[in-house]
Amino acid sequence: MTIGLVAALVAAIVVLAGGRIVTTVIGPGRTLPAASIDAVGRRRRALPPADEAAMAEWCEHAARSLRAGASLPRALADASASAPVAGTTLAPALAALERGHGLGAALATLPADPSTPSGLVVAVLGACADLGGPAARPLDRTAATLHARAAERAERLTASAQARLSARVLTVLPFGTLTLLALAEPATRAAVATPAGLACVSLGGLANAAGWWWMRQVIARSA
Repeated sequence: MTIGLVAALVAAIVVLAGGRIVTTVIGPGRTLPAASIDAVGRRRRALPPADEAAMAEWCEHAARSLRAGASLPRALADASASAPVAGTTLAPALAALERGHGLGAALATLPADPSTPSGLVVAVLGACADLGGPAARPLDRTAATLHARAAERAERLTASAQARLSARVLTVLPFGTLTLLALAEPATRAAVATPAGLACVSLGGLANAAGWWWMRQVIARSA
């Protein structure tokens, strides 16, 4: 009876902790379980879009177009057509160019915050438009910077995977332990049924929820 309850508790913790089997190394010819594949798919869908990679691809297309002899405004249009995901970010500038505005005025309609992928590209394009000269090389360097940012963000997410799993387990474990004790021990059921027991369980649940929220904040800041 007790062994069966322990097995059920372990299974519940695994399911509630994310429904995944953590595997460090997958050898050739081995496949992940279906539950793990579904969990990975959910995690990928939950991640923010890869703006760095999209904007880096756009910069590479623009640089190739410039080396082929296109002007900077023409290269912007060509790159937006080849990389539509990033092109939507620059759509207001392209619309301004079509209305006859100069490149500098068109880029002024976009935020130029270098801390964001699109803002970095806009800042580089604005400098190229104001200062003149070949723009292909600055765009290549911008693409390399964005690729490095994307790789760094992916590395941080990978490094924090164990912390996220630990946060889930630490959140579920108290409830699982209480459930096991309540099923296995009549004294525990009697204690929980008292007003003092209910108060303790309620306070413990609130403290556990607060700890879960705090761990999520810490992990989100580090990732």
